[in-house]
Amino acid sequence: MTNIKNIAIVGAGPSGISTYLQLVKELHNDLTSITIFDPLGIAKSFSFNTDLASSLNNTSIGVSSLYADDKLDYFKWLQDKKSDLNVSSSDFISRYYFKEYCQDRFWQSKEYANAFGCSTFVENSEVKKIAFKNDRMIVTSRNDINFFFDAVILATGVTTTTPSGLDNSCTNLITDPYPESQFLNRVNNKSKVLILGSKLSAIDVSVAIYNKYPDAQMTMISRSGELPSVRSSLLIKNAVPQDYNILSRLSTSSCTGRVNAEYKLEQDITCCKSSLNHWEDIVGQFIEEFNEQIPTMTPDRQQQLISKYQYFIKHYVSSFPLSNAEIILKAIKSGNLIILRKDISDYVVMKDNKIFGREKYGIKNFDIVINASGISHKPIDDTLIQSLSKFSVTKNKQGGLKISPDSMRVISENDSVPLYVIGGPAAGEVPITNYVRSSVIQAKKIVSDIVHISRTSKKGLLSYYA
Repeated sequence: MTNIKNIAIVGAGPSGISTYLQLVKELHNDLTSITIFDPLGIAKSFSFNTDLASSLNNTSIGVSSLYADDKLDYFKWLQDKKSDLNVSSSDFISRYYFKEYCQDRFWQSKEYANAFGCSTFVENSEVKKIAFKNDRMIVTSRNDINFFFDAVILATGVTTTTPSGLDNSCTNLITDPYPESQFLNRVNNKSKVLILGSKLSAIDVSVAIYNKYPDAQMTMISRSGELPSVRSSLLIKNAVPQDYNILSRLSTSSCTGRVNAEYKLEQDITCCKSSLNHWEDIVGQFIEEFNEQIPTMTPDRQQQLISKYQYFIKHYVSSFPLSNAEIILKAIKSGNLIILRKDISDYVVMKDNKIFGREKYGIKNFDIVINASGISHKPIDDTLIQSLSKFSVTKNKQGGLKISPDSMRVISENDSVPLYVIGGPAAGEVPITNYVRSSVIQAKKIVSDIVHISRTSKKGLLSYYA
């Protein structure tokens, strides 16, 4: 692989920004340019695109840094830029601040890189195709403009899951819960709202509506009919024992139906306030080790482990902050939030270009239906990487690209293709809402590999001239 001077990052969410920061930190003296492709711009994607105080990061400040080797960078930024918030490292605060943190750190690093002769370009465009020819990566934008690079990093993130059979053209449907202004400007105190899903995004939606329109009638529906558990912090504290069997008692559901969901929420809030959530101390380390090890396993082993810990991940890893749990409980007790345990496909009825609910005594009308059914990796379009198949670049069973877990570089013939993958498109990684640390660790791996290539090439040149 030749010396790397010009790099492209596809995606400007936390994964892409973390990679950019790490590149500037390690290679500001060596790179000529870094180009970032994102149609929305810097840090404006998915759930971080919010202005609401209630849309909290579901991870504590002390584990949300964009730098792998400095877990407190976000905390220090808040102390410097938002000292009036008076936060601690275990606090949960609005994702609005994290978006601002991402943008601020990006512009700081851009100025720093520029001072050393490394230019930064932001292309507000989707990427249509990636090719490799004559030792150069070719990125083709949606406008059919070709850009040439020495290496490309895919950081395309996650997307909202769409329940099967749902017609996105229905007039009362909001397909994506973020930004919340998409649905809040269509809701009032007399609205009947159907929320598809009952996990973190659905909770964000419910809290946002209840805070602004407490008399609106909300129905939340999911196959489990369960809410996640409640936590007071998410930090990486104690190491998880290698034997994950200790988690077996937390890996099965104990909650069914609306009444039990309400009761379970009350119990979870009580445990959280009484500091009885002993599982909190292992969640952060579990995520760190799980997403670190999963890419190294065979697809069958990956699926086996994901299935084994599916409930633990959905209920405890994806637990939500106490302050929002208390709002949800208040909405349930006031009768303004009902949680149904039903398959969305069995409940939803589409008629006259609208979505209705199939109730026991007839069809229920909803003024607005909000899809908050979860997140998944953005599938990699075959046309995006079609020309790379000749170099043995292939997809895995999960739809991501096959990669080397040590470097996050795609597996190709003779390791010839300088294409890296981070976050969503990574092999087998479990997507966890708002948890950026897995991607931050991957960013460090990618940059370490590029540093190694650059320095090896530089030594080769010096040896040649000597």
